Amino acid sequence: MPLLPLLLVFGVASDTFTLNPVQRVALPYRYSITGWEVRNFPDKWRHMLDTLIWGVEKSEEKERDDLYRYFDLGRELLAAEDALNRAMSAPNADGVASLEDEVERIAGERSALRDDVEETIESAISTAIRESGLSPWESFVFPPVDIRLAGPPVLLLTSPRDRIARQHEALMDPDVSLVVRERLEDSLMDEHDVAAISFQVGGLAAYPASVLDSIPLADTLRTSAHEWTHHYMAFRPLGQKMFTSPEMITLNETLADIVGREIGNRAAELLPERGKPPPRMDIPVPAPESGLHGQDEHFGFNEEMRETRLRVDELLEAGRVDEAEAYMEERRRLFVENGYPIRRLNQAYFAFHGTYAESAASSSPIAGQLHRFRALSPDLRTFVLRMADISSYPQFLERLEDLERGSASVVL
Repeated sequence: MPLLPLLLVFGVASDTFTLNPVQRVALPYRYSITGWEVRNFPDKWRHMLDTLIWGVEKSEEKERDDLYRYFDLGRELLAAEDALNRAMSAPNADGVASLEDEVERIAGERSALRDDVEETIESAISTAIRESGLSPWESFVFPPVDIRLAGPPVLLLTSPRDRIARQHEALMDPDVSLVVRERLEDSLMDEHDVAAISFQVGGLAAYPASVLDSIPLADTLRTSAHEWTHHYMAFRPLGQKMFTSPEMITLNETLADIVGREIGNRAAELLPERGKPPPRMDIPVPAPESGLHGQDEHFGFNEEMRETRLRVDELLEAGRVDEAEAYMEERRRLFVENGYPIRRLNQAYFAFHGTYAESAASSSPIAGQLHRFRALSPDLRTFVLRMADISSYPQFLERLEDLERGSASVVL
């Protein structure tokens, strides 16, 4: 999630600026980062101190059992909430009370495990960071890995209709309903002649980082490591210059994806997940309730989305805005028919996903450039340190060119 790294780490971003149109419509549902940190930062460290002073040290087996139980309960909670929603929408609403009790019971048991599970995850990621050489100390990582498994905010953003670009955006409460979100999107599109969309983000690099609590363990580890990378870069030129250009945003986000994946995958080896590997996070998961049982096994999401993005770029560059929008709606229906429930596919959708250059919805060359940069670095530590003091996209390109020539000036 692209953020103002230094400000967000210390909890003052997005709270004190002139309101743009998106912030104005989102104001009643505003998400306060300062409020998040006031509520969560002291509690996290208080729990750690209480555990150190009064707690009984858990065995590794008990930590693993609690970890797996937490994620099992997450799946049970989603199923129970789905059953409750179906019961509440039925004509007679039978069994609602018992289902409400079940949801409350599961949520309560899960909440009781959360603090300890967060520490288990933080410990595994810290170990992976130390093993990578990114921490100069054997027993300490800076900034400390600190996450909160919760519902990160909803991001509401707009793009101009005649091009794909992040224009205005605001963070909203994670509990804002889809009905409200669609009403806000519609009002922005009708009143300001823009494309609008909203998403619940997977993570937010506040401190502690907010990480979505409804994703599998392996994805939780990668997302947590992604957000830690933002924390790390907040103290270095790359992160501090993140918002100086769209390319620098994409550079930071794609770097965090690469680093987060390597560190997260190593942490996943330390905390192996039971059962089959989870689906990749960069591909929307087909909804099991969609009723699409005969999906075409030859339908490739990445290939189809890449084709869509490139064609939309062509149409917009030619000034054929209405045709581009009709094409996006046609393609959206194709994705839905093949089990990918994309709610809106418009310029704002591509503007958001285009920030992450590895996404199929991006047409940025930065992913390929960063993968080349990583391949020319002997290890993760060297890769990160070579990137950390870059303060502009042209400087990144120059350094990549130096690496390809084998220049000694960039060899650490």
